[in-house]
Amino acid sequence: MKPWTRIEPTTTCKVDRRVMVLKTFLDNYGQKVVYGTMHAEDQEFASVIAVTKDKKVLVARQFRVGPEKVMEELPGGFVDPGEDPEMAVRRELLEETGYAAGSLEYLGPHSKDAFMNATWHYFLATDCTLQTKDLHLDEHEEIDVDLISISQLLHNAMHDKMTDAAAVLMAYEKLKKLEESS
Repeated sequence: MKPWTRIEPTTTCKVDRRVMVLKTFLDNYGQKVVYGTMHAEDQEFASVIAVTKDKKVLVARQFRVGPEKVMEELPGGFVDPGEDPEMAVRRELLEETGYAAGSLEYLGPHSKDAFMNATWHYFLATDCTLQTKDLHLDEHEEIDVDLISISQLLHNAMHDKMTDAAAVLMAYEKLKKLEESS
């Protein structure tokens, strides 16, 4: 299998808060195909599995318009242009939960969906501590912050109760070790 050859034109438009990019390719049979993708090209996000000193995991419960249900998510969001993903995840954790990370470990990058241009950077933070109860949320962002057990996080990732299940898989062994040490 060879990658397809990208050709022009590429069209970008904004729909609500999302950027849509139409990409044109020549497939391996020489046929021209156009696909719609989401997010600006090279967009980065950062999210964190944040564990407190007493081995509880911070989750941000939010209504999600795609599945039309409240889901548990890892704190995180956009990496601003020129911002380091580690700095972005520290900022997002504090803004969305009021907690600061103790130690922070990079778990790796993830391509969340075959039709998204973005890369998600996942982290594991331990020894997180509450710094403030004042959250700094974006417009239309409603978050209920909760603390759950590591076993509940694993269960949620396996049963369609959260959006960042890939991060939990990337951290699975580390989470199991943390759980055993409690």
